[in-house]
Amino acid sequence: MAPFNALSTILLGLAAQTSMPPTSAFPHLEPRATKCTMAYLFPSGQGSKWWTTCPNTSKALPLSDATLRPTNNIAALPHAYVGVPDGGADTALKAHYPEGSYIPSKQPQGGLSFYAPGPAGVDLTTAKEATFGYRVWFPAGFDFVKGGKLPGLYGGDSASGSISCSGGSRNDACFSVRMMWRTDGAGEVYTYLPPSYPANDNVCNVPPQSECNPTYGASVGRGSFAFASGGWTSVSERVRLNDAGQENGEIELFVNGKSVVNVGGLVLRDSSAGRIRGIMMQTFFGGSTSDWASPKDQDVYFADLSVAITETL
Repeated sequence: MAPFNALSTILLGLAAQTSMPPTSAFPHLEPRATKCTMAYLFPSGQGSKWWTTCPNTSKALPLSDATLRPTNNIAALPHAYVGVPDGGADTALKAHYPEGSYIPSKQPQGGLSFYAPGPAGVDLTTAKEATFGYRVWFPAGFDFVKGGKLPGLYGGDSASGSISCSGGSRNDACFSVRMMWRTDGAGEVYTYLPPSYPANDNVCNVPPQSECNPTYGASVGRGSFAFASGGWTSVSERVRLNDAGQENGEIELFVNGKSVVNVGGLVLRDSSAGRIRGIMMQTFFGGSTSDWASPKDQDVYFADLSVAITETL
């Protein structure tokens, strides 16, 4: 039996040397709860005012138009509140991407596009810092192609002007902080920030990969995590406005409760009129050219939308 014990010891030693790093090194590989987790949706705490559609609290609101209060909806992109095929959420907002769809201005149109201030009792225009969290489910076999947009926060100097920072339109009077999926589900923050401020080049240097260009949004922290295919991913972004005239704004992204992108020294508003305005509930394939298009009919589901004001102005 001695030779067997010696061989066992050698094999165990080799296994220990060749074992994979702990999954904590890879936020996208962490186990995902099949239901919402409040700590993932509110990684910075619930602050002074908050709302959630996560049913794991007695204060949960329904995921509905009555809660979100949509505005500027693209009529050709209806949004439906449905059950989820895997049963991982009670109710979800379904986005449908027809084969061949990419940006909403092209046919066929796909995805979702509306703006949402949320419940009147949680007024984001009073926030200096806010978080927006949700869970997203990409079905197994989802073809990510080259990438697509996902919801995030937006803001600006006025309610009407604040919806102008997207689609290649850059303006000092507005900002948007969305997310994107890229090839194979690689995740990133996708920003439109006031272009007149060199401090905003800080987003161009966030590891593991970031890209800036003079026309479209900035790809920030690409590959810092990946979206699950066939599972749920919890994301929450923290946006902190700069003090007027200072370069001290911040953007942070949490994935399954872990901070994966964190960048400061930013200018999100050009004056004290700048405010966080609400949720930019937008998703579509693209990219502005047809090589970004969905190769087949596909769906994605959003659940447990949650917002907190973690500091007021």
